[in-house]
Amino acid sequence: MGTVHIEAKPDHLLRLARQRDPVGAVVEMIWNALDAEASLVNVDLEINELDGVESVSIEDDGHGMPNASCRNYFGGLGGSWKTAAKVSPRLKRGLHGRSGQGRLRAFSLGGQVRWITIAEAADGRIERTVISGTVDRPADFDISEPEPVRLACGTRVEASVPADFVSRLTQDDTAQQLASTFAPFLAANPDVRIVYQGVPLDPATVWTGMAEYPLRWPDSDGHPAPLLRVIEWPKDVGRVLALCDASGVVLDEPSPGIQAPGYHFTAYLLWDGFVERRDDLPLAETDEIAPLLALAREKLRAHFKRREQERRVRLVQEWKTEGVYPYAAGPSEPAQAVEREMFDEVAARIARRLPGATQSKKTTLRLLREVISRDPSGLYPVLDELFRLPQSEQEELKRILQRTSLAEVIRATGQITDRLDFLAALKKLVFEPEVSRTLRERSELHRIVERETWIFGDAHALMISDQSLDAVLLRHLKELGREPVDGRLNPVRREDGRTGIVDLLLARVRRGGSGREHLVVELKAPRVRIGQAEVAQIKSYAEAIVSDPQFRDARVSWDFWVVSTEMSEVVRRDAAAPNRPPGCIAEWEGGVRIWARTWSEIIDDCEARLHFYQDRLNHDPAAEHAVEYLQRVHGEVAPATVTA
Repeated sequence: MGTVHIEAKPDHLLRLARQRDPVGAVVEMIWNALDAEASLVNVDLEINELDGVESVSIEDDGHGMPNASCRNYFGGLGGSWKTAAKVSPRLKRGLHGRSGQGRLRAFSLGGQVRWITIAEAADGRIERTVISGTVDRPADFDISEPEPVRLACGTRVEASVPADFVSRLTQDDTAQQLASTFAPFLAANPDVRIVYQGVPLDPATVWTGMAEYPLRWPDSDGHPAPLLRVIEWPKDVGRVLALCDASGVVLDEPSPGIQAPGYHFTAYLLWDGFVERRDDLPLAETDEIAPLLALAREKLRAHFKRREQERRVRLVQEWKTEGVYPYAAGPSEPAQAVEREMFDEVAARIARRLPGATQSKKTTLRLLREVISRDPSGLYPVLDELFRLPQSEQEELKRILQRTSLAEVIRATGQITDRLDFLAALKKLVFEPEVSRTLRERSELHRIVERETWIFGDAHALMISDQSLDAVLLRHLKELGREPVDGRLNPVRREDGRTGIVDLLLARVRRGGSGREHLVVELKAPRVRIGQAEVAQIKSYAEAIVSDPQFRDARVSWDFWVVSTEMSEVVRRDAAAPNRPPGCIAEWEGGVRIWARTWSEIIDDCEARLHFYQDRLNHDPAAEHAVEYLQRVHGEVAPATVTA
C-alpha cells in the first residue's frame, strides 16, 4: 500500500471537485471510461427506503489503469497523459479528459471514493489495483499493491457516504441530460452502451427530432467534411454548440449564438480537425476556424427557420380543427395575405401561453387579429399585458413586430383601405339626398373632414380648425419662427370690420424646402350652392390676409378654397376660365389663388391617387364598408341617418 499526495491546498481541490454538480461528476466518470475504450458503462445508484442515495457506482469494461501508472494518474494536478496522446491507443477514439483533475470530481458523489481497476501490466499479467480517497483528505490517495487476477479488464468507481447534493442524480431529467451529452458519441459508436439505473441511454427515446447537415468547408486539412448534427429535446437541457471529433467526443462548447425561441436543442459540430486544434478551441471565435463556426450557425438558423414554419402550419391546422382560428377563408387580397402571415407568426410565438379553454383561446386569437389588422405597432403592449412575457420572448416578439416588410405593409394597406372606405362614406354624406339635406356643416361635416384632411392633399398638415383670423396669423408666424416676443398682435379684420372664422388652415413645405404653401378651406353644407355670396366670403378672408402686413412673407403662397356639392353658373364660368387652372376663380399678386371646388372634383382627385393601390389590393368598398368606417372612426359626430 502506498499513498500519493497532491501538492495543493484542500480548499482548492474541493473547488475543483464542484461538489454541487454530481451530474457533471457522472459525466466525467463516463468520459473517463470511454477514453479507456469501454464499450459498456453502467451507472447504478443505491437508493434507501427514504428515496435517498446511499452510494453511486460507475463500472466500465475499458482497459483499466495499470498499477504502475496509478501514482502518476492520481499524484499530480494537470498534465494528463491524454493531452499528449490526443486519441486512445487501440480504437483511436478522440480523448475527452485532458486537465488531470477528473478524479477530484468523484467527491461530489460521496465522501469516500474507491477505484477498483483491472488492467494489463507491462509484462502481460492482469492485475487489480484499488485506489481510495476521502473528502476529508482530498490531497491524499491510497494505492494498493497490484493483485494478480484472472478477470476481464475494466474499472469500477464506488462513492459512498453520500455528498450533500448527490440526490440530484435521482431527478427525472438526469437521464435526459446524460443522453443529451453523449448523444452524438452514441450515434457515431453504435457498439457502445451507457446504462443508467438499468436503462440504456438511447438518444432516440428522448430527442424530439434530429437532423444532420454536411458543411462545405474548403479548409478540411484532409479530414472528411464537417457535419452539423442538431438534436431537439422536449425540455431545456442547456443550449450548446459542441465542437466534437468525428466520433462525437465533445472537445469544447462555445455558445450557439442564435435565437430559436421555444426550441430546446443541442448542436454538435463533428470534425476531426478539432482534435489537432483542441488546445486553441477556447479561442476558436477568433482564429482561422471562426468561419466554420459562422457557417454552422448560419445552418442552425436555417434549420430552426424551417422548423418554425412547419410548427406554424401545424398549429394553424390544429386551431382550424378546434374552431378557434379567427379567419374563415383564405386571403382574397394581397393585404389580407400579409396580415395573415404576421398573425400566424405572432400567434405561433405565443401559442404555449394561450388559454386552455376553447372559448378563451378563441377570444384571445380574435383580439390578436383585430390588433394586427388595425395597428400592428400597438400589438406588443397588448401581448405583454396579456401574457407577461419573459425577457427572451419579449425581445423576439419586438424583433418580429419591427419588420417593416410586415408591420409597415399592414399599416399602409390598412390606411389605404380606410381611405377608400372614407371616400365611399363621403359620397353618402354629400350626394345622397336623405343624408345631405340634413347634414350640418359645422357640427357634423366639419368635424369629420378635419380628421380626414388628406383629401386636400397627402402632404398637407392641419394647423387650425374653426378658429379666427387672429389664430391663423399666430400660427402662420409660429411656423416661420417670427412669433412676437410679447405675444401681442394687431387684430386681423375683414373689410367690413368683422373677425371671420376660418374652417380649416392647412400647410405643407414645398419640395426642396424652398418655402411653404398655406391652404384655407371654407366648407359649405351640401345643400348650399357656391354662389356670389360664398365667393365673396372666401375672398374677404384672402383680402384680410393679403392686406395685413403681418402676414407678408415671400416664402409663403396662399390658396383659398370654398367647397360644396354644386356651384352657380357664374361661378362655374369663372372656375373654367382658360387662362387659369381648372377651379381657380381668381389669382392675385404675391402668390394668392382663390378656388371654387366641388366634392365630386375632390373625390375624383382622391380616387385617381388611390387607383393603383385599389387595383392591387382588390378592394371595392361597399355601402356597409362606408357605414362601418363612419361608425368606427367618426361615430360621435356622424349623422344618425348614415350610422343608424
